[in-house]
Amino acid sequence: MSPVEQGGGHGGRALIISAVTIAVVLLALWGAAWAASRQDSTDIGIGDQTFQGARTDRMAAEIADRGPILFPDVSGSSDNARPIILQHLGDDEDEGWYAFLAYPSTKSPDCFWRWDADEEIFRASCDDALTLPADGEGAEQFPVEVEDGRLDIDLNYERRQATSTTTTVLESGDVPPSTEG
Repeated sequence: MSPVEQGGGHGGRALIISAVTIAVVLLALWGAAWAASRQDSTDIGIGDQTFQGARTDRMAAEIADRGPILFPDVSGSSDNARPIILQHLGDDEDEGWYAFLAYPSTKSPDCFWRWDADEEIFRASCDDALTLPADGEGAEQFPVEVEDGRLDIDLNYERRQATSTTTTVLESGDVPPSTEG
């Protein structure tokens, strides 16, 4: 055999390697499609479920200095604008956090809550008589958790509760005894 003469076994080997590679890729795609078809839900979540990462020390100082913070719709939802207000009450950076819808639920999103620092209440921009306490009680609330000095605001809590098959009840204080017998 001459040094420039072509060998005869490489073409068959390349064909076998290519065929095996294609078979593995097709099998992986079939497996992924099968796994996706077995899931109970067809909902596709776009964006984060929570708004997170803001440092409690910075946010608390900002709110103490300038008042509650208005965030535009941070949920990533396209069907429902959900701007929120972030409020901090008290001296403890790990407690006293509130996040709630930035406008009265019975009004247009153009009618937002304004902070009245003198009275320490929120007033609706479209109706001064419409008020909200400093903690936003009465507005749609979004649970806020603090972990390692960072805020985590659950923007989709209500939606998950509405579509969940289980119910979670948030309570504080004593639970009265059952009257069922």
